[in-house]
Amino acid sequence: MALNDGWNVGALLGLDEPRLLRAVAFERHSLNPIGGVGLESVTLAASDGDEIPCLFLTPPTPTPTPKPWHRAVIAVHQHAGRFDLGKSELAGLRGDPSMAFGLRLAQSGFPTLIPDLVGFEERQRPGDDPASAERFDAFIRIAEGSSLQAKHTSDVAVATSWLAENEDISGPIGIMGHSLGGQITLFNLAFDNRLKAGVINCGIGTLTSFREQRIPHNPAWFVPGLIERGDVQSIAANITDPQVLVVAGTVDPWFPASGVREVVDAFPPGACDFREERTAHKLSEGTLSGAVIWPQRNL
Repeated sequence: MALNDGWNVGALLGLDEPRLLRAVAFERHSLNPIGGVGLESVTLAASDGDEIPCLFLTPPTPTPTPKPWHRAVIAVHQHAGRFDLGKSELAGLRGDPSMAFGLRLAQSGFPTLIPDLVGFEERQRPGDDPASAERFDAFIRIAEGSSLQAKHTSDVAVATSWLAENEDISGPIGIMGHSLGGQITLFNLAFDNRLKAGVINCGIGTLTSFREQRIPHNPAWFVPGLIERGDVQSIAANITDPQVLVVAGTVDPWFPASGVREVVDAFPPGACDFREERTAHKLSEGTLSGAVIWPQRNL
């Protein structure tokens, strides 16, 4: 289906205009700082009845950045089958230290909001098998005419609204994610024009390539009608304003290189800065350093 045939990503996902997806209430509490980085717990009450626990990291306090801050970032965590981890890994509090890009962003001067996605850390689903619970959740949402990707996109839009309405932030908002976080970054950049720049690490590919290689990705990828509308390339083609850095590993077993390039080629001219590395599915130190510098230049 051509892009001028009257559809957009919000229509595909069955979501309201992103500015309508906002917290109906929120709570925030100060926590012990991480070095000089300020740390708060923020809980957003979404209109669908869910609570979205977040960590809010603010730039170092010994030499504070004057408020209001003129830009901010949302950091979105990976999947990796680690349902016990979410926002705390990106803040450097638990898990893999190489995933602490939320902390690195804050250290570099960006106020950074890190939400738990549904099913992870404080939002783990009940049951002894979290992977089975995730699949069941996804199937039920599809049966209801929605998708797990729609839920993730909606929750991140609620987080975006909270930043946009925060009196201490006056400028544009960016987003960064690895793996599942990169996937969600792609969808939210296409859905929400309040996001002005994004960094996607090891997080894009085509459903066609997943099917051909029989790659059992996380169930949020499988959005009803997506292949009919042009596969994941159609999502990239909807990103008309933001600047996007896409980093991919040439031997990533989860994202075949051919599918990655098909999505990259679908971005509008000039929208995507694409970099390939001779790596598998990882966030390297070199990529992380560059990814932190990139929004300083593009946000």
